[in-house]
Amino acid sequence: MVYWHLFRKSFACNMQYRLSHLINNAASAIFGFVYIAIWTGVLTGKEQKSPYSILDMTYYMGASQCILWMTVFLTAGLGIQLGVRNGAISIELARPVSYYFYVVSQEAGRIAYNALFRSLPIGLIFSMTVGFYVPSHWTTFGYSLLSLLLAIGISLNIFYLIGISSCWTTEISWAHFIILTLMFSLGGQMVPLTFLPEFLSQLAKWLPFAGVVYYPVLIFLEKADHSVLLLQAGWLLVLFFANHWITAAARQKVEIQGG
Repeated sequence: MVYWHLFRKSFACNMQYRLSHLINNAASAIFGFVYIAIWTGVLTGKEQKSPYSILDMTYYMGASQCILWMTVFLTAGLGIQLGVRNGAISIELARPVSYYFYVVSQEAGRIAYNALFRSLPIGLIFSMTVGFYVPSHWTTFGYSLLSLLLAIGISLNIFYLIGISSCWTTEISWAHFIILTLMFSLGGQMVPLTFLPEFLSQLAKWLPFAGVVYYPVLIFLEKADHSVLLLQAGWLLVLFFANHWITAAARQKVEIQGG
């Protein structure tokens, strides 16, 4: 119940800024339109040589732009570095609850808010303008939801890993920037991994970043085999146990920087 309470409080806190965020959604949709326009120009007259048609890329960019607010645009380090800087982490680690779930449950509340007040409105904008893909089979919705939940789990663990590293590095802005760059490039948001050079494409498909954006979108568009869910689940488990091990080590390492 503690984690559910934290989840609800985080959701309610973000609700205070819903009007501002709804206005901000227009900018996010504009980025999506720009990406669609770029790919339309790139693929015009070359569709026969491309694995994706212009319509495919329109759906791809629209879906990926919606997913970003649930898997990529998370709080830097999940805010852990702030607790390291002001000393609050010493109290948080001493609480009789899991520090990992304490942090993740708060960010999960923000993700749930983003799903309703960011991703959904952006999807509606695309559906009323350039169109939005609707799966042909009802089971695709179930697989897509499972893939999205796994993607959120992977992303939460990656951002947690960056945040908990502040117990050793204090400053994480550089790591956050690198992770965002990898998620945008090797995660398939700007360029589907199929278009990358052969070696890089094959490598990227096995990295966790592909499970954050690329695979959830492909499953939704019915262009990926459901076996990729196993890859997503594998990375989630690896990151989950790694974070618990590192959190245990952080309890011995944490140093108070202020407060």
